[in-house]
Amino acid sequence: MSKVALIIIYNHQYNNNIPILEKIYHNRFANIYHLVPFYTGDLPNVIPVYENSFYFQGYVTQGLSSFLDDQYDHYFFVADDLLLNPEINENNYTGFFKLKANTCFVPELISLHETNLNKRWERVADGFNYNIELDGVEAKNFLPDYNTALAIFNKFGLSIAPLNFRQIWDAPKSLKDWFTMPRREVLRYLKNLIAKQQHRLRYPVVGGYSDVFIISADTIKQFSHYCGITAVTKLFVEVGLPTSLVLSAKEIVTEKDLNLKGFPLWTPQDYTILDKYNNNLSDLLNNFPDNLLYIHPIKLSKWKA
Repeated sequence: MSKVALIIIYNHQYNNNIPILEKIYHNRFANIYHLVPFYTGDLPNVIPVYENSFYFQGYVTQGLSSFLDDQYDHYFFVADDLLLNPEINENNYTGFFKLKANTCFVPELISLHETNLNKRWERVADGFNYNIELDGVEAKNFLPDYNTALAIFNKFGLSIAPLNFRQIWDAPKSLKDWFTMPRREVLRYLKNLIAKQQHRLRYPVVGGYSDVFIISADTIKQFSHYCGITAVTKLFVEVGLPTSLVLSAKEIVTEKDLNLKGFPLWTPQDYTILDKYNNNLSDLLNNFPDNLLYIHPIKLSKWKA
């Protein structure tokens, strides 16, 4: 009996990807589910979800009752445009990801105040602007209070410190930008520049790449609970999902703990790794780089399946 469920997350309703992904994974994972926005078909393992894809951690919450099962030790989530190393399967995934029964995986955990001052990551602003007291949502009492959350972060070696304004707001890039910015924005930027003002988070949050993650059976319900709260309070998934995991997990491994690493394709140079495959999916799967855990994104509609 399989001890893991593979759960594929779709940001958009790409129903044509469902049979392709089934073919890719069916010999490797006996239990496969698909979380697809607004799905109206009749495939029994495809679960419709209704959430903005910016907050797709909410898909986990909405789909939980459909994939929750006592037989599973772990719930293995992947994006529909992320391809796992073909060697990874339900019998060996714990070795690849160094998982014990109560261990979870996420690729990285990023303390927002440690991000590059000279190359602003927009998710830092999402974390800074996050307000759990959003109008119309009574969520505050369903998350740990600030000090409790801070203690949990400390347990994982994660610190929370004030942010530099350059991590939150982009500097105007040209003289024209200065003149076209609203006057209040110019004054705010100059005030911060002169005062070197620091900005504190309203609530402890952490960032991280979130297109693949593995949740242990003893964590999935609490994780799902926090995912729902961060989704409904509009915390972008690359902050909401890792924050939900830190607040709920007993143990977490990240890629820095593993022998292999994933390869997210961020730049044109990164994409050259795919040139030799000529958009032939079979060629990629048969000759997948053996030193990589996964490649993302692989837009299946552009590949010969």
